[in-house]
Amino acid sequence: MAYTPLNGFEDIRDLGLNNEIQDSLVEYFDWTLLEKGNYFNVNLGETSPNGEDYSKLRVASNDHYASGTVWEGFRKNWVWQSGVSYNPETLTNTDENFPGVSGVYIEGNFEPTSGVGDYAHHIDHFNGQVIFDNAISTGTLVQAEFSYKYINVVYANNMPWYKELQTRTSQPTASFLNMDKGEWNIPPESRLQLPAIAIEVVPTRVFKGFQLGGGQYVYTDVLFHCLAEDEITRNKLVDIISLQNRKTINVFHSNAMNTSGNYPLDYRGVPVPSALRYPDLIDLHNGGRLRLTNMTVQDMVMFDTNVFGGIVRTTTEGIKLNI
Repeated sequence: MAYTPLNGFEDIRDLGLNNEIQDSLVEYFDWTLLEKGNYFNVNLGETSPNGEDYSKLRVASNDHYASGTVWEGFRKNWVWQSGVSYNPETLTNTDENFPGVSGVYIEGNFEPTSGVGDYAHHIDHFNGQVIFDNAISTGTLVQAEFSYKYINVVYANNMPWYKELQTRTSQPTASFLNMDKGEWNIPPESRLQLPAIAIEVVPTRVFKGFQLGGGQYVYTDVLFHCLAEDEITRNKLVDIISLQNRKTINVFHSNAMNTSGNYPLDYRGVPVPSALRYPDLIDLHNGGRLRLTNMTVQDMVMFDTNVFGGIVRTTTEGIKLNI
C-alpha cells in the first residue's frame, strides 16, 4: 500500500530547521560585527593602563594536559577570519594554509604555527589558548599578537545559565597571572566574557501557505540575550539587534556544510586550510533568505551591580519548499 513520506527533511541525522536558523544567525552577526570593528588588536609588548602586558600568556589550568602545555590570553574568542574590511586590519595570517593567529613568541623569538620542534603548537581560537605539542617550562615568557572579539556572539544553549559570567576582562590584572586562584582558574569553556549576545531559538512556530503546488512560509521566534557590564553597553547591544528590524539576510545549509566537511574550524578550535567565513558559507552552501520581523525589546534588567541584561525578540520569516 502506498504511503506519504515525512516532509521537511531528508535524513534523520539532519540538524533541523531551528538549528539551521541559529547557525546562520550566529555566523551572520559574528561576521557583520567584525566588519563594523568588533575587535581589538593586541601587539607584542603592548601594556594596559595598569601596566600589565596585554600580549603575555599565562599557564592555563587544564586537567587534560601536563602543566606548561596550555597557555592562554586574558581574552577568549581570538579572531581567525581574514579579509575583514575594517581598518586597522585584524592580526591574522594571510596564508590560506595557516589561517588565524600566525604563531607565538618564546622569550621574544617568534615561533610560527606551521613550525616544528620544541615549540610546535596549535592555537584554540575559541578559548584564546596556545597548546604546545610538548610541555615547556612554566617560567617561560610566552607572548602572542592577536585580535580578540569584543562582543561575543554565542549560542544561548551554551550559556549563561550554567556558565560563569566573567566581568572586568578589558585588560589583564594581577589575578590573571596568579595560577590556581579566582575566576581565571575556571576552564575557559565554562566562562563567558562580556559583552555578549546569546541567540536562542524558542519553541514557537507558525506556518502560512507560500504558493500553489507546495511550500510554506515558516515563522520562528528568536531571542537575543544582550549581556554587558554596564547599562550603556547593554543599551548599545539592544540597539544593534533591534535596529535590524525588517532586514533580510542570507542563510546557509548547515546540513550541506556538515556533509561536505566544510567546517571553518576543527574540533580543536583551529581554522582549517582555506577556512570558510560567513560570506563563503552563503556562497557555497546557500540556503535562501531569512527575514527578521517584529523586533521588540522585552526586558531590560540588572542582574547585579556588574551585569546588565536585555532581551530582543524577533520573528524570522523563511520559505520552506519541501513541506
